[in-house]
Amino acid sequence: MEETERKATVNNNKITLVTYPDDVLQDGIRILVFDLTPAHTQLISSVLYNMKEIQNTVIYVSNGQDDTQWVLDKKQKCSIILYNAESQNQTMVGYLTAQSNSYYFGELKTLSSVNNNKIISREQIEMIMEDQYKKYAKL
Repeated sequence: MEETERKATVNNNKITLVTYPDDVLQDGIRILVFDLTPAHTQLISSVLYNMKEIQNTVIYVSNGQDDTQWVLDKKQKCSIILYNAESQNQTMVGYLTAQSNSYYFGELKTLSSVNNNKIISREQIEMIMEDQYKKYAKL
């Protein structure tokens, strides 16, 4: 299987982007991003680029139309899930909303009482990432 990944070195650690149908076997923080807009993607990239301390990070990127089994498998491996609540795939939005480690951009519509982890600022993303990196560094 051929891996679709791009690597960037940040403070001697790397960020690896993985897209369907691939996966990687390496240690690090794992993040699933689901059907993000270009603006959301740019914001997350900017936060990661500007962080002072960063650990090895694997980011699984789903465009919202990828195989459901692949997304579910990656969800189980991730400590952070970032998704677009306004995705056309509202079934997956509902499922991701129920996850305790999920954070969303946009409006959840009828599910807003289920998950109050709406991303409203850059600083919030920074805090989410920093918390996970601190937990990972203690392992």
